[in-house]
Amino acid sequence: MSAATARQRTSRDVDAVRLGDALARLTRATRRDLALPIGASSIAALVTVERCGPIRLGDLARHEGVTPATLSRIVSVLEDEGYAARSTDADDRRSSWLEITTAGRRLLDGVRRDRAEIVATRLERLTAEQRAALAGALDAFESLAED
Repeated sequence: MSAATARQRTSRDVDAVRLGDALARLTRATRRDLALPIGASSIAALVTVERCGPIRLGDLARHEGVTPATLSRIVSVLEDEGYAARSTDADDRRSSWLEITTAGRRLLDGVRRDRAEIVATRLERLTAEQRAALAGALDAFESLAED
């Protein structure tokens, strides 16, 4: 490997590390400032149910990267709070489906609105050039976030 290739790879890796670290810190800071009525894992699962639902519980567990036992606790919270409803699969009584409820949609709308306010406050600290750069990168960020 040439010295130029090594420098290019190192530069690319450093940028990926910086981006990953910055996104993780921003996510933690935003989550810290949000007043969530349920845990972040439950919110994340509910977002998946909203986007992909109705969804089989096994598929939801795989999508969220959690064990069936962990998903069972998450689903119990979502059901108990009225944010999601479970139904039995008519073709396979061993399987269940999860669907978001109207209350779940209202919850996510509120979380998104509150998160947007928190991010907007942070954006005010940036220069006009930095805000323009972020606006120009939104499509790329959304592509990175796709599964």
